[in-house]
Order: sequence, then C-alpha cells, then structure tokens
Amino acid sequence: MIKELILAIVLGCLLGFGVTGVYIAVNKNKVSSNRIATISPVPTAVSNSTNTQTTPEPTPTIDTGKHQLAISSPENESITTTSTVTVKGTTTANSSIVITTASKSYLTNADSSGLFTVDIETETGVNQIQVNSFDSQDNQASSSLLVTYSTAKF
Repeated sequence: MIKELILAIVLGCLLGFGVTGVYIAVNKNKVSSNRIATISPVPTAVSNSTNTQTTPEPTPTIDTGKHQLAISSPENESITTTSTVTVKGTTTANSSIVITTASKSYLTNADSSGLFTVDIETETGVNQIQVNSFDSQDNQASSSLLVTYSTAKF
C-alpha cells in the first residue's frame, strides 16, 4: 500500500513538472509584434565622365508605433487606502479609452491634447487594471498595472 502511494506521488510530480515545463517553453517562444520598422539609406553610385560619386538617398521610415499610451497615475504596484482610484494618462488625441478591472469596465475618451482621467472602484486586495487605448485608425495601445487596496493601518 505504501509503495503504491509513493509511486503515485512520484508519477504525479513528474507529470506536473512536465506539463509546467511545456507551458513555460511555449510562452517563451511567443514573439512580440510591437516593433518599429525602419529602412536604412542605401548609397547609390552616380557616375559621370570625370568623377564617380556616392550620394545617399532619403531614408523612408515606417513607424508602426505612433499610437502610444502612458499612465501617470496611479503608479504600478502602489498601495491605496481608498476604494476609489483615479487613473490618469496620455495617449493619442481623441482616442477611446477602455479601463477594465476584475469586476467592472469603464469607457471614456481622451481630450484634444490626449489627456484622460477616470475614477474607478477597486476591491479589497490586489487589483489588476488593464488600460486600452484605440485611435481613429483602430490602432491599439495597452498598459497594465497592479494597485492594492488595503484598509490596514501602516
């Protein structure tokens, strides 16, 4: 009876570690798609009868990261003693902002200078706050932060 119990525990541990290892390996191989592509200048030779000269051509730049989001308040991993937290930040002008917590979602728009402010309700304990910004061309920028609401006296 004890041999079977020990064998079951060992096999369970091996199976658990194997599944965890595969999960971690799969998540490590995911590649981030938020990259800025640039094209570097290529010199071209201009020849005439007396002189060979190299002149650079203009450099075209493709910037896929123009739509950005920056959260100024609250700080990530901060602790608050009130259940209401004010989320402030900047993004592209007139973008739609969606703020999601575990229990609620909030929708607002950034003003013409890209500023936004939203008061959200937090729950006791650690709250994950996801902030998404969408501009008029449907580009998305995201930011995530943790805020802990505690009533304990420090």
